Amino acid sequence: MINASCKSKKYISEIPYKFKFDRDQIEYALSIKKNLNEDSIIQEYEEDLTERELYLKEKYSIILQVKPSEIKNYPFYDFIDQKIGKPYISGEDLEGVSMAFFVQDLFEYTYKAKLPSTPLDIFNSAEVKLFMGRPYLEEGDLIFLRYNKDNPISDVIVYLKNGKIVATNPKGVLSIYNFSEEYFQKRYLVSGRLKTSDDE
Repeated sequence: MINASCKSKKYISEIPYKFKFDRDQIEYALSIKKNLNEDSIIQEYEEDLTERELYLKEKYSIILQVKPSEIKNYPFYDFIDQKIGKPYISGEDLEGVSMAFFVQDLFEYTYKAKLPSTPLDIFNSAEVKLFMGRPYLEEGDLIFLRYNKDNPISDVIVYLKNGKIVATNPKGVLSIYNFSEEYFQKRYLVSGRLKTSDDE
């Protein structure tokens, strides 16, 4: 949940599937230098992508300002894309709408992982390893926020890429924000990552 000041931020809510760039625009968008060969643009995409996967790759590479080749976790972005810009009101408390229900559903859909439904229980989950350090954040990492001293694990949000996160506004609408915003930096407590077999 974020304060009213974040509501004024404008973020891309939809990117059309079909682009009508000329070659110079394509090269600029993909950061391709003029002296690269003709196959450079094609190499940004895997073979046999579905129309939906191509849509997600193009849309979120633009929103997150990364190369299309960095968008590969299609179930992750598919679930987010279905929910972004819409209220996510599976659970409410006195502080507003909790992101924990979204995190729970996202991780089950993407990673087949069963996480609890409250920020504190996710924080304490045996499925999550905690770590400090903003520079180490990766796609799909959890970010725990503290709103006040009486509620040390107040909320949990999700890191995307390139400093972008998905969080809710006071009305529970999911949006993409910059983690560098002062609101989040002041409330950042610790990060978490889903454990893998290597962590056993």
